Amino acid sequence: MVQKINMNEIAGSHNILFVCIDSLRFDVAYEEQENGGTPVLNNYGRWRKCHAPGNFTYPSHQAMFAGFLPIDCEISEMKKRETLFFSEDIGMGRKAPEGAFLFSRPTWVEELADMGYGTYCIGGLSFFDKRTALGNVFPALFQHSYWNPSFGCKVYDSAKNQVSFALKNILGKTSPGNKIMMYINISALHYPNYFYADCGEKDSKEAHRMALRYVDSQLERLFNGFAQLGDTFVICCSDHGTCYGEDGIWYHGINHPIINTVPYKHFIIKGNTNKQDKSLMQESQNIINNNTEDKYMGKTENTESIPENKDMDKAENVKEPYIQYMYSYPHKTAYRSLEGINLADWLHYLEGSGNSLYLHIPFCQYKCGYCNLFSVAGAENKLSFIEDYVYTMERQAEQVSGVMPEGVLFNSMDIGGGTPLLLPGHILEHVFAIAEKYFGIKYGEIPVNVETSPNQTEKSKLEILKKNGVTRISIGVQSFNSLELKTLHRFHSPGRALEALELIRDTGFPCLNIDIIYGIPGQTKETLLKSLAQAVLFKPEEMFVYPLYVKNGTYLYQRGVKPSADMMGLYKCARDFLLANGYKQQSMRRFVQTVDTGGKDNIPLCGFGNTLSAGCGGRSYIGNLHFCSPYTTGNAGCIQQLYNYIKQKDFLKIEHGFILPEDEQKRRYAVKHILFGRGILTEDYKKHFKSSPEEDFPFIKEWQEKGYACTGGGFISLTEEGIALSDYLGPEFISSEVKDRMADWRSF
Repeated sequence: MVQKINMNEIAGSHNILFVCIDSLRFDVAYEEQENGGTPVLNNYGRWRKCHAPGNFTYPSHQAMFAGFLPIDCEISEMKKRETLFFSEDIGMGRKAPEGAFLFSRPTWVEELADMGYGTYCIGGLSFFDKRTALGNVFPALFQHSYWNPSFGCKVYDSAKNQVSFALKNILGKTSPGNKIMMYINISALHYPNYFYADCGEKDSKEAHRMALRYVDSQLERLFNGFAQLGDTFVICCSDHGTCYGEDGIWYHGINHPIINTVPYKHFIIKGNTNKQDKSLMQESQNIINNNTEDKYMGKTENTESIPENKDMDKAENVKEPYIQYMYSYPHKTAYRSLEGINLADWLHYLEGSGNSLYLHIPFCQYKCGYCNLFSVAGAENKLSFIEDYVYTMERQAEQVSGVMPEGVLFNSMDIGGGTPLLLPGHILEHVFAIAEKYFGIKYGEIPVNVETSPNQTEKSKLEILKKNGVTRISIGVQSFNSLELKTLHRFHSPGRALEALELIRDTGFPCLNIDIIYGIPGQTKETLLKSLAQAVLFKPEEMFVYPLYVKNGTYLYQRGVKPSADMMGLYKCARDFLLANGYKQQSMRRFVQTVDTGGKDNIPLCGFGNTLSAGCGGRSYIGNLHFCSPYTTGNAGCIQQLYNYIKQKDFLKIEHGFILPEDEQKRRYAVKHILFGRGILTEDYKKHFKSSPEEDFPFIKEWQEKGYACTGGGFISLTEEGIALSDYLGPEFISSEVKDRMADWRSF
């Protein structure tokens, strides 16, 4: 291997941080790298598979501090091995490899101290417990060393305690001009670790995995702290692996491939990156101070920007305000088997304009903890599977376009999922080509929306979107708080989200939407405001603010996670903040920058729009025919649906859906208007249904009496309080038949 790092240039110019994640197995580190379980570490390169210098902590550390770091498994020749530190006592005068730091003291740590570095050790395991003679050996190598029981492996928050101590007592007291070398022995993965997973009082590979995710969530604070001091060279590795019953072996201290194989990486943290983060954080705090302190911290400035919300008290008194998100009607779980339906007989509804095209890409890097949508995790490593899926989409598009009447125009296109940008670039290009070839999409002439996630937002793929006329990017950030992201089972870091947003803004799209979630366990108004303030810094044209729902079958549901008890308070906090920052509320969830639309009546009606979908899992609405593949959420069920889709021959035969009678069409029309935008235009409703909304839905009058709805300008609209209760009021439109179908979905 060619020496990539010249340690003689690093020493003296960089701070040096050595992070040893004690006992970390290579297989677990690699798996979490691939599935996104360690987003912070993933930001700093890939793990290298290496030979451990020892089979338990003591011999490994004796070797590593003497310069014998883990050795790359793929490099057999000694001369090609990368060497960072080299003792002049090795090999009777043997010449140091090019780029290696030559030291004359027993350890390179002591040599750095002689050069003027301040050297610090934060212990974890008992080998660093200075209350014993053996526990003094390693700490004695450093000028300053620290250990206390809260850093030990029996403490759940050991890594948090270690990092917090480092930030407060070392980094917080070090001037940027002074160079330091810090070693930290992360103990969390070492046994016992059972308390990181739901596996009883028994250590396991799964607990090991969850402990690694926990450690990853703490490292960002440490890395950011070093960035404030300046450029930092980081060594991050394990000292040995550990077994959980493989070949009858438990733990370590014996030679075994799992024990003798460790992950290793080194990288540089640039000191100037935190200057930007720091300015962003300061600007975020300024936004919070300028626009919300008067509302939440007792000040009286800027009161004209923030509504008083006197009637919010009623909303807060509703016991269960979060029943169901009515983003469409009826829900997929109400769909059933259909017979004798040929799509060709329904496509005449598409004649003319007013149609939208939807392409569903059901692949994700991982399944978010709250996600109950049709998506499959882990397929990015199965290129042939992804290619088969997209080519099947093309077969479907070819069949459908072949029977479409002339004159069909699509006024908009959406590519969702899943995570569309998970696709390799050439396949992503092919998706756009399918839409253009078979559905006549004219890029640059219609709105095109694409969903993305921070980890998949790359410059090269954004350029593909730009080239193909994408006008709106929607990115699921959800939170800029590391702990909240961990709670949600999201595996990007706040830093990665900021990078993704900068890339989107630099590429230049007319509309940026950022999704944020409230109601996360442990979330406070302060942490929510900080996330919103970070988002607002990028001046998104739209913001979607979602309440956390924990649905049956999701990761959070399986672990008994429950949303915050203060959901309505958090909603109020988010809403007032966005209104104070110039956003106009379009629905309970959607906020847009204030724009002159040419008058209040210039609002499109959306009750009868047609949507044609291609791909497995996407819903089509053609006239009163709604259809899609059978609803499922589990990874195994979704994969089976995908295999069925890829094998499908006839895409014109519709076998699963719902044909809406007039009563259900009324309900759909009402839901799509009163919960989104201006409200129900009474004149238009009567034109279609020959009756009034109040006649068909008497509960609307009850809403008006309670202050949830009002009339004006020919519209029936929700009041401010009614909007806050959208997920409580909306379900009243669900018919008894649809309710029964939804309740009976699992048995069906």
